Amino acid sequence: MNYNKLPKDVLSVIRPPIWDAYYYVSSLTRKAYEKTVPVLLKSNTKYNILDFGCGAKPYEYLFEGYINKYVGVDVGENPKAEINIVPGEKLPFNDNEFDIILSSQVLEHVENVEQYMNECRRVLRGGGHLLLSTHGTWQYHASPYDYYRWTRIGLNYLLESHGFIVEKCTPILGQLAITSQLRLSFYHSFANMTGTLGKVLLAPVSLFYQLKMMLEDLITPKRVKERDSAIFLMIARKK
Repeated sequence: MNYNKLPKDVLSVIRPPIWDAYYYVSSLTRKAYEKTVPVLLKSNTKYNILDFGCGAKPYEYLFEGYINKYVGVDVGENPKAEINIVPGEKLPFNDNEFDIILSSQVLEHVENVEQYMNECRRVLRGGGHLLLSTHGTWQYHASPYDYYRWTRIGLNYLLESHGFIVEKCTPILGQLAITSQLRLSFYHSFANMTGTLGKVLLAPVSLFYQLKMMLEDLITPKRVKERDSAIFLMIARKK
């Protein structure tokens, strides 16, 4: 993959530099999507795709060559979104209009989860896929609000109770590494408050923590990651 052709705002999400505070977790998340999306796409097929809470549309590139229609929807004034809505607003689409819905790091910011999930189900065709990633354990991050954290069993229940069949769950950043990421996130916030010097001093600290998290993830048992992780990527199919 030639990442150099991607916009800078996308790269800052999926492939930040190694001294960035979120380098390792961002890399893991990108790799999880890169491993998952191609399996869902059939050759010589074009898809209608909804990016629900699209932000910078960081994973649109994964669907290159398979897009009939790619629509970004976001709350507020997002210039990269084709459609801007207010929280809780019904989507301006027909029932069963999309083949794939992408919801990347959105659900924790949704006040009315019931309405959000109902809209996902309504506009997705039968047999279509919802790719949903959200936080298990993470620091508070308002965008503009931060409402929820999820367990794996909680996400399974949420999806199944809204008419989806969970096909796969990928845990991202295990329990040991989460503790390092939370500390690093605090240092990152503090450095941003102290100006240029703080940001310069943060770089070697961040690099150390990236390597530390890699080691911690390596020694964390799979069963522990599946139970407690920073992010869960769910692949669900509409019944």
